[in-house]
Amino acid sequence: MDPILLLRFLERITAVLIGGIAIYLGFRLFLLVPEQRDSAGKLVLPWDISIVMTRVGPGVFFALFGVAAAGLALLRPLEISLQGPGLSEEKGGRHISYMGGPALGDRTARADARALLRKEIAALNTVPQLLRKDLPEYERDSIKRSIARVKLALMRPVWEGPAEGWGDFAQFERWVQAEEPDPPPAGMGEALALYRYGK
Repeated sequence: MDPILLLRFLERITAVLIGGIAIYLGFRLFLLVPEQRDSAGKLVLPWDISIVMTRVGPGVFFALFGVAAAGLALLRPLEISLQGPGLSEEKGGRHISYMGGPALGDRTARADARALLRKEIAALNTVPQLLRKDLPEYERDSIKRSIARVKLALMRPVWEGPAEGWGDFAQFERWVQAEEPDPPPAGMGEALALYRYGK
């Protein structure tokens, strides 16, 4: 295991453990001091927003700190990219990730993820036919645009390069946002096949 990955893993585990311990100690403090319920706290946020808590036990603030510490540690997935100039996947470059899905740094992992994704794309592509017939057109269009955004978000991690028939993701995204005019972008046959799978 790489030392950088090990250190990042230990950093995040430590943050979660500290948060968990703070939650437990806050709970214990709350139980041990049941008579004192007149503590207060005020948090001032930007844009003149204030959060005020009154008449709570002192252990509550300790537990809230623990929740915040654990939540922030898990908010974003750990991503380490070991690719740089002149270091492609074929030459040993890697992309490591956890808590955000599988590591999709190599073609085999992306191909496997695409195979699993086809079923989900097919399900999404059947949603417009399942809508009520009396649904107003503006609501139907809004649902179709939302489905398109979800499909793009699902396709981004498994996207291949132009040589594999996928083309440029930004160009494909612009085509989808323009409500998929004909003809579709050239050189994106594989991406179009996945995007329209099950229609």
